[in-house]
Amino acid sequence: MNNKTNKLKLIKFFTLICCMLTVAPVIADDTAITKQIRQKIEDYRNTGHLSVSGVDIASKQVLPDLYEHRSYRAAWANQERIEDLIQMVGRAEEEGLLPQDYHYNELVLLRNQNSEDASDIANLDILLTDSLIRYGYHQNFGKVNPVELDSNWNLTRNLGGKDPVTIVQGAIDSEGIRQYISDVLERGPYYRRLKKLLAEYRAQAANEVDNHPNITPGPTLKRGMQGERVAMLRKRLQSSGDLDDISVTNLNLFDETLEKAVKNFQQNADIDDDGIVGAGTLAQLNSTLQNRIDKIRVNMERIRWIFRDIRDNKDFVIVNIAGFETMLVRNHEVVWKTRSQVGRTYYKTPVFRADMEYVQFNPTWTVPPGILKRDIIPKIKFDPNSLAANDMQLIDNKTGKAVDPNTIDWAKLDGRFPYQVVQRPGPKNPLGQVKFIYPNRHSVFLHDTTHKEGFTENVRTFSAGCIRIQHPFEFAELVLNDPEWDMTNIQKTVDAKKIKTVYLKQQLPVLVLYWTVVPTGKDGPRFLPDIYQRDAAILKELNEPFKFVAPDDLSNL
Repeated sequence: MNNKTNKLKLIKFFTLICCMLTVAPVIADDTAITKQIRQKIEDYRNTGHLSVSGVDIASKQVLPDLYEHRSYRAAWANQERIEDLIQMVGRAEEEGLLPQDYHYNELVLLRNQNSEDASDIANLDILLTDSLIRYGYHQNFGKVNPVELDSNWNLTRNLGGKDPVTIVQGAIDSEGIRQYISDVLERGPYYRRLKKLLAEYRAQAANEVDNHPNITPGPTLKRGMQGERVAMLRKRLQSSGDLDDISVTNLNLFDETLEKAVKNFQQNADIDDDGIVGAGTLAQLNSTLQNRIDKIRVNMERIRWIFRDIRDNKDFVIVNIAGFETMLVRNHEVVWKTRSQVGRTYYKTPVFRADMEYVQFNPTWTVPPGILKRDIIPKIKFDPNSLAANDMQLIDNKTGKAVDPNTIDWAKLDGRFPYQVVQRPGPKNPLGQVKFIYPNRHSVFLHDTTHKEGFTENVRTFSAGCIRIQHPFEFAELVLNDPEWDMTNIQKTVDAKKIKTVYLKQQLPVLVLYWTVVPTGKDGPRFLPDIYQRDAAILKELNEPFKFVAPDDLSNL
């Protein structure tokens, strides 16, 4: 009986095993997966093209190098890391980016299929790696290539000598990919505040809080005018709290109370508070939550472009062109700032970086080539004596000596202009009494000005490209950072009316930037006018499908 029972148990056991072997799928082993990855990567090397789940792999160098370094073994064996990456790229909108740029939908689909086929596992592994490289690339360099938008761009755009394969492998091996990237790419408080602001405005937009009525386009509105658009303006300012909801006899009349409300709105929006609703004020009045979300995304992108230059230097100067401000940063803290005047819309101040080398008191002014061609030469040809009337000299480029402009046959002077025009120190010199030199190809510098009345305006686009600052002597004392050059000695030097050049003990980076959002202020975030109309091109590129542009130090990522 026992033998018979044991025999039946053995038969049932072997039958169960046979059934399991029949219905269970064949699980691909590591060797099969490695073989599939190797085949795909070698084909990629040979053809330059690899498509997985209908999407093209972008990384033509780092991804193949990483798998070759791993002897083609799968990189994503840890399921937690896979989930970390998918969740991170799925939340790319928090960074002002697009999840679809990082294969989010395709990764979710492949993950959910849970296939055990070697080819499918290899595809998922490669797609995860490309997703990480794409995401890291955008976080490190930005999605938009600033050089394509502005040929003047010269800020750092490289990995600082770091091996990209090591960086990517470090992220894969880390305890948390999101934290790893955050630590490696720390972008400072400005970026973090913008990110928080983006979340707040998106939450408002989701709750349909944006209920400010728009004003239809039309002629400039000002005090004394009447019409339906004035009533729209009144309603708009009431909705934002700039105008008290008081009863008036004529809603269509632009009266004194409405003018005051317009001025209040303009002051808060950092635009000229003239009480007149022109095109600029109308654009600010009609700005929606979506407009502000877009503006925040654009400025987060700008931070991604420049954070290496900020992170790698404790002390530097920042000029915010759109904010008309110059700031001195020490140990990553703003220790001083002043109002600035920047280039007119047809003499735009360029965005660039340079290193300040010296300060010059009672400076001469060598007229830049652009201004020389546009303004000075035509005046000299019309009246050679105009130079002397403005304390200017014509200097021969070869001899360095002054030349009498009346001795030159201006009608025969064609081609390359063989002279420089230099203005002596004095009350007519547009550089004022001090200038700050950081050599650059644009001949754009920080300096004092004789046009101090411009600092009282909110929109300060008055210069020919250089940056005029309101309190230049204070700035000189701070950047020289030397007891011998305190305010008393600076004033004595200026009063002597002689040219004096003083070199900084250590060169100071100067970053001339363009930010249209300031996330913090006494009245909350400031959304600044896009004076040079630079935001739209960046926003357009942010919303375009993924496009790879190699950093400076890699021929192909």
